[in-house]
Amino acid sequence: MMAGTTADEFEFECPQCSEQFEVNDGMREALLERGCPVCTSAVTETAFSSLSSR
Repeated sequence: MMAGTTADEFEFECPQCSEQFEVNDGMREALLERGCPVCTSAVTETAFSSLSSR
């Protein structure tokens, strides 16, 4: 089995409250469905940047 994370990882920045944190693909999907956990604002794809492209 391969060591490390197999899921994609992203930097999330809320467009409303500017809260930032790293998320995996599953959490990214949850944020898109449910919104920001801090301010409950709707979240779109533009709130995420891939950490693997850094």
